[in-house]
Amino acid sequence: MKKAVIWVAIAAAVAGVLFLAFKPAAGGGVKNVDSAGLIAAQNKGAQVVDVRSQGEYDLGHIPGAVIVPLDTLQTAAANWDRNATYVVYCATGARSAEAVKVMTSMGFKNIDHFAQGVQAWTGKLDTGATSSTQKIETAGKPVMIEFYTNS
Repeated sequence: MKKAVIWVAIAAAVAGVLFLAFKPAAGGGVKNVDSAGLIAAQNKGAQVVDVRSQGEYDLGHIPGAVIVPLDTLQTAAANWDRNATYVVYCATGARSAEAVKVMTSMGFKNIDHFAQGVQAWTGKLDTGATSSTQKIETAGKPVMIEFYTNS
């Protein structure tokens, strides 16, 4: 019985030390936001970053967002302010979750993640010009085309 109590005390102490060592610093870290949280962050000066492809961005993006496809993020973000606030999003949250990991590993301190993606956006979307003669090149691999509609 005495041994069990000692082991529980040791486990609790180790867990406490680990928690203190790995908890985010006050005022920083990553937080998930919804549409209202994204707008609030943007109104406070946060930069909204769309990590989808150029084609997806052109079809509809959150007003004020900059396009930085996920595969170019590390290079593009190399000179960004690590203490500024960024809101990251994609279509459904998968690519933006990866972008958050990349940015965190690069030392960014304040990242808001619009984790449900642009599909959950409740505001108006801006659109870019698309070409009716646009050719999709598949390189012989399967292609998934995502369509978005308000109806």
